[in-house]
Amino acid sequence: MAIQIRSHLTASPNPAALPHLIVFRQTLRSNMDGEAVVAVFQLAPDHEIWFKDTGGKPTKTIQRNLQVSQIDQVVLTRITLTKGPGTGPVTLVEIDQTITDSSGTNIPDSCELQID
Repeated sequence: MAIQIRSHLTASPNPAALPHLIVFRQTLRSNMDGEAVVAVFQLAPDHEIWFKDTGGKPTKTIQRNLQVSQIDQVVLTRITLTKGPGTGPVTLVEIDQTITDSSGTNIPDSCELQID
């Protein structure tokens, strides 16, 4: 029903040479036990940095389903980033995230990743 971001989104390693598996970390808490939430990670459409989906295809959006409890919960999300078509070279990329809780409320977060 109500998700709190207790520690904002970070990316590791940072900086990273691409392609590379990036671990996104943040701490979340819900006012319900076992609340199902959806986390959507998104990149700007015009630059050369892309996510790889579970099938290995490049995409600008990745979705993950999460369960969040009533205590502070460290959430680790592993996503491979790679280079593809688009403007570049890019040395710093912003990764936007929207968390949607079970009531449909959207909570934004973001982080920056330096590209080697």
